Amino acid sequence: MSSTTLSSSSLKFTTQSSQSFHEEVCLTGSSLDINLWIWEHLVTPGQVAKTLQGEVVRVIEALAWEAQNNGNLNWDASFDEMIAFLRQVFISAEGVISAGLSDEDRESAEQDLQRLANFILPTELDSRVYIEELPYVKEDLYERLTEHLIRFCRRCPQVLPL
Repeated sequence: MSSTTLSSSSLKFTTQSSQSFHEEVCLTGSSLDINLWIWEHLVTPGQVAKTLQGEVVRVIEALAWEAQNNGNLNWDASFDEMIAFLRQVFISAEGVISAGLSDEDRESAEQDLQRLANFILPTELDSRVYIEELPYVKEDLYERLTEHLIRFCRRCPQVLPL
């Protein structure tokens, strides 16, 4: 089996036959470019990612999709597990990404995850419900969580196995 190692200043990977393994996140371009690179290279649609960075992006996107497209009507224990995963990553003292975040960023992530996890379904609306109690559908919260990951990647571009 032949093995080829390629490297550049922003990306290193090894190929074995037709499979590729990325050792570092490509940091070329904007935060959006980096997020898209992670999605394209470290996320397998419909499956748990094999890397920490890929799984964080996959989970944030899954939460955004559920709220924005379904009003959280499909929310079940798997979404609670996604929130718990992101709390572990961004807030927990044991979290690799959390360790690199400022106190302000950890507090921001905690507030954002609290907001995502606490909502009233649109089917349960009554005259007392305020918009802030509905599933969160604006982009800013999801972008903030993603930006925490991107800042981590810029400091530590090494791809981390999950």
